Amino acid sequence: MANAHLKKRVAVTIKSTKTSLSITLSHALWHLLRICLSFTLIFLDNTILALAASIAYIRTNRRPKRSVRFYPQTILITGIGTPHGLKLARAWAAKGHRVIGADVTDLDLPVRSGGSMSKALVAFYRIPKDHYIPRLQDVINREKVDIWIPCSPKATSFEDATARQVVESRTGCRCITFDADLAACFARPESFRQYVADKGFPVLEYHKVQSRDSVHKILHRSPSKSYQMASVTPAASDRAMLLPRRTLSKTYTLISEIQISQNQPWIMQQHSRLGELFADLLVVRGNVQAIKVRLSDSKSKWGSSRLDEALAAAVHKLMQSFAVKCGVRFTGHLTVQLMIDEEFDAYSVRHPIYIAGCEPGARAAESLLHDGASPIAGYLSVLPSNPVDMADIKARLASSPPTKSLARAAILPAAFLQFSLLHFVLTVFEVMKSELVHLLFWKDPLFSILDPVPWWWQVHVYQPLREIWVLVKQMREAGLNGY
Repeated sequence: MANAHLKKRVAVTIKSTKTSLSITLSHALWHLLRICLSFTLIFLDNTILALAASIAYIRTNRRPKRSVRFYPQTILITGIGTPHGLKLARAWAAKGHRVIGADVTDLDLPVRSGGSMSKALVAFYRIPKDHYIPRLQDVINREKVDIWIPCSPKATSFEDATARQVVESRTGCRCITFDADLAACFARPESFRQYVADKGFPVLEYHKVQSRDSVHKILHRSPSKSYQMASVTPAASDRAMLLPRRTLSKTYTLISEIQISQNQPWIMQQHSRLGELFADLLVVRGNVQAIKVRLSDSKSKWGSSRLDEALAAAVHKLMQSFAVKCGVRFTGHLTVQLMIDEEFDAYSVRHPIYIAGCEPGARAAESLLHDGASPIAGYLSVLPSNPVDMADIKARLASSPPTKSLARAAILPAAFLQFSLLHFVLTVFEVMKSELVHLLFWKDPLFSILDPVPWWWQVHVYQPLREIWVLVKQMREAGLNGY
């Protein structure tokens, strides 16, 4: 009996080791494929780089026109290796300001990112993730930074908020990020909804009910709203349902069939009949300085009708009122999730807007800057000497950015593990398409005809070396795990 148990454990261990080795091998092939693609395109990209550099040399002799009262500011942008961080740096430099770039790093790579090679920067720094706040403060002191804009996804919104507290208390630099209290509040959906409700704004209802009587009370209190119900611990027989039904009797019958108690609670969440929108915001000192309103579905047409414009204007008005209520300490990037409902009265129909959730920080900045102009004047309004005319700020309508069609490592292992030539060829084709489409259609976010080096450096220096570094690390870990 003991021998049989030992043999079973050995067989399981061998099977697990083989699976781990196969996955490691497939990951290695994925990294090697991307490295080979980089070297394959280098001659073509060198030609493009030479042509773009020649055009940039000819066109950059003209200096931008500046007013007599223009005073250049020193701007620090962390996350310069991201497309939105680089885009923002180029916009600041085009206005004549002094731009400092920095990357928050958690890898010991000896090479800089593509964004760090931009001619828009006057200096670049690497900030280790483990020493984020002290190194950030050191850069701000050394460069005498006036405004810090965090765009790095490596730092959380709470880390940026903690850094703001330190920086603004010890330097004259102003920070485009929320303070620690707001960042902690916005990090959790429940606390954010409570914060919005306390300010007197409409919040998407969310209830945890433990009796049928509670369900009836919620439905009677808001007869014009609809709710989606789902069990907290769904069983095979428990299915999500929409309440109320077409008739009162059907509603009562359906509720009577629900197995609900303190041990089996259900969730009632308000259901929006017309879907959801997202508002990407730049809020400075309690005022919305830039706003983009977008649909959650990138395939749907949005912004082509007067009704869309009216809805975007209503969202803008709601967000401005919310920012004013939050006060002058309300500064940062924020993406707000909004639900649009349809409620019927006796002789009219209304489309109320409910606030459902939010995402602060670098992700919100990325969404706001994705396909529009950088709101330089809005950022400058963080300085008391640079007021902005709020009448000039309009809501911009856009669809959600399309999801990237890169062939991820989760797809590639399946092709190799099945040893199917067809799967392998299709996977390679998807990778080639994702790598080439930006180049062929001039849509790479890092590429600029006046500043082409960041794009070339990212594709042919930083990315290959990063792939090699990750590959070596994975092979070492696989070797250690084998012992």
